[in-house]
Amino acid sequence: MISPLVGYTPFLDPMPIHDWWFWLLLPLCLLFSIVYKAVKCESVKQVPKAALSIALFILAGMAAAAVVLTIIVKVQE
Repeated sequence: MISPLVGYTPFLDPMPIHDWWFWLLLPLCLLFSIVYKAVKCESVKQVPKAALSIALFILAGMAAAAVVLTIIVKVQE
């Protein structure tokens, strides 16, 4: 164990976020969609609306995949 005097070492002592890790998917999807749409859109005015829509599609796809995988696991039991 590392001494608390050394300070916080993120890779050696990760934060205990086991109960709410899925909330980190929201900023992850939003940031990736902003970067993707900033490269693809011709005008900067189009980026926020397009990024929000693609972020919602990504989140909906992940939710659908979670439902399908949950059903598969329940059937296999």
